[in-house]
Amino acid sequence: MNSPSIQTLTFLFDNKTDHILLNQIAINGPSKRKHSGIPGEPGFHEDINSAAIRSIFEATSLEVQQVILRGVVKTIYENDQECIIYFVYESGRFKGELKNNLPGRLKWVDILNIFNLEIETVTREIMPNLLDGESFFEGTLILDKEYQIVSSDIRICNSI
Repeated sequence: MNSPSIQTLTFLFDNKTDHILLNQIAINGPSKRKHSGIPGEPGFHEDINSAAIRSIFEATSLEVQQVILRGVVKTIYENDQECIIYFVYESGRFKGELKNNLPGRLKWVDILNIFNLEIETVTREIMPNLLDGESFFEGTLILDKEYQIVSSDIRICNSI
């Protein structure tokens, strides 16, 4: 197995309209056209919290005032033995004008309609915990070559 990589996955909430900002993935592969949070990767000398804030700005041009760590999920891809550890953040504190700086499409989605969309596997698995707005979760997902879940052990660690 390769050394694990660390990534952030951040979700912005517009609490006034009950919408969540999602990225519709454009990169070829099993996740193409599916929806996910805003991805990010920490720089070598950057803390993970700052990486999430920077990644949001680079992807959306929105200035985030604060992010809250909601979970940590280790994802193992069986086919190529890749392992990604996702630090999952959320924020409802941002300002600016939304601009799409990612390959794909950024869009605000009504929270009540989120499960009517095709959602990327990791995002789909963590979304119920993310939407409860209170819990911190952690766990491990094992995915096959089509990014379908072979095993899931996501659990709530405590309530905020």
